[in-house]
Amino acid sequence: MTNANTHSLWKTMKLRRKFSSVSVAFTLVLAGLIVFNVMVLRSQSQYSVVTDMVGRQRMLSQKFAKEVLLVGNGAVADHQATLRLMRDSLAVLMEGGEIILNLDTQAKGELPPAPSAEIRAKLAEQAVALRLYEQAATTYLGMSAADPKRADRLRELLIAQTQVSDLAEGAVKMLSYHASSAIQSMIWLQVVISIIIGFLGMAISRQIGRQISEPLEACSEAARKVADGDLRIDDLEVNSMDEIGVLQVAFNQMVHSQRDVASQARSACDSLIAAAAAILSSAQEQAAGTKQQAAAVQEITTTVEEISLSGKQVAERSRQVAGTAEAVATSGATGLQAVRDASVGMEAIREQTETVAENIITLSERTQAVGEIIATVNEIAEQSNLVALNAAIEAADAREQGRRFSVVANEIKNLADQAKEATSQVRGILEQTQKGINTSVMLTEEALKRVESGRERTTQSEHVIRQMSDNIQESVHAFQQIVGATNQQQIGLEQVTQALHEIRQASQQTAVTTAQLEKASLDLGQLGQALAHTLEKYRL
Repeated sequence: MTNANTHSLWKTMKLRRKFSSVSVAFTLVLAGLIVFNVMVLRSQSQYSVVTDMVGRQRMLSQKFAKEVLLVGNGAVADHQATLRLMRDSLAVLMEGGEIILNLDTQAKGELPPAPSAEIRAKLAEQAVALRLYEQAATTYLGMSAADPKRADRLRELLIAQTQVSDLAEGAVKMLSYHASSAIQSMIWLQVVISIIIGFLGMAISRQIGRQISEPLEACSEAARKVADGDLRIDDLEVNSMDEIGVLQVAFNQMVHSQRDVASQARSACDSLIAAAAAILSSAQEQAAGTKQQAAAVQEITTTVEEISLSGKQVAERSRQVAGTAEAVATSGATGLQAVRDASVGMEAIREQTETVAENIITLSERTQAVGEIIATVNEIAEQSNLVALNAAIEAADAREQGRRFSVVANEIKNLADQAKEATSQVRGILEQTQKGINTSVMLTEEALKRVESGRERTTQSEHVIRQMSDNIQESVHAFQQIVGATNQQQIGLEQVTQALHEIRQASQQTAVTTAQLEKASLDLGQLGQALAHTLEKYRL
């Protein structure tokens, strides 16, 4: 695909697809980085296993030395198996292949060859040292225990073992340095790739931003000119078929439509002003006659309404007073019932208070019984102390044979001391409880006295409310008679007022219609003038 086709395709692409394409591209790059990191981490995990295997060579060399010493002293040990494992492991570390990873479970795994020539050379040195180590072990085992040169061979064996361990440690250090270098290289590579991707993203974002911002700036500038009334602007240049291009095309069509509307409105505005002036003249003449007729009817209606309003106020006040009296009577009956309920509640409280007093007295008696039990426990503790003392004396006489008996005696004494201390604490708590019970008895007696006083006052309140309710009931009957007479008078006034209202409504309707016509004419004229003034700012 040529650059021209790509550019054309980019222009016709929607903004949603543009952003999606950029997002997919960066997602693919990110996925590539993740895959790269996974591969590097896998290689680093293999380096870790290789380092463990190289370090295991030191352990195997020490184990081989121990087994050789055991065999030399007549013990049974399979030192040849350890030697074969060391040789096989060293060969796999150099050339790669299958190796036993776990000596306990005999689990195996694949290892890569040595990652560098320096590490391979270090492992080759270790292979040479391992052969010398094997020769020293064979020489040592071939000598009898009485041979005076056996100590020298043992020293050589230990020196060979130390050399193998040192070479293994050197290989571990080289592998660690190689892994660290690989990690550092990976970090720098990722930093460089990230910087490149960052600059690429900035460039793409800037390009897309220019493709969006520049057409929007041109569109906003044209919209500002249209808002100022300039309809002579040139059409916007459309360079793409995305949402921005669709917006530019729609804006151009809107400007064309607004030009046509402004031209048609300006011609219709002149005709509207002339018609509004003719309607206004006719409406003003009709409004003058209607106002005179409405004024005469208004005077009569106002007088009758004042009389009717006074009658309504009297009737309404009478109904309000009667309703208030009925509400007060109902409240008095409710209050009387509430006082009776309160009296019953006070009696129930007095009975419950007496029951509480009896329970508190019973609790006090039980507390005293608990105190006697505590005294008995205290005596038992003192007797246990005496028993423990006698047991300790007997254990002392028995000396060595009574040592265990002395331990039991000490434990009995400790338990007796703890029981005595616990009874002292319980006695203190019981004394505090007894004080609280005595205080509760005094408060209960005071509550009984207050309940009795409240019951007497409730009885007095019930008598007063009953008398007040009877008086209010008599007042309610009197106000109901007043309300009946006022309602008959009000019916007559309402009939007269209704007739006058019908006459006044007919006059008012005519006046309102005329006023609406006049106002509509004025509004129409003002609308025409305003429309003409508005259209003046559009330059066609």
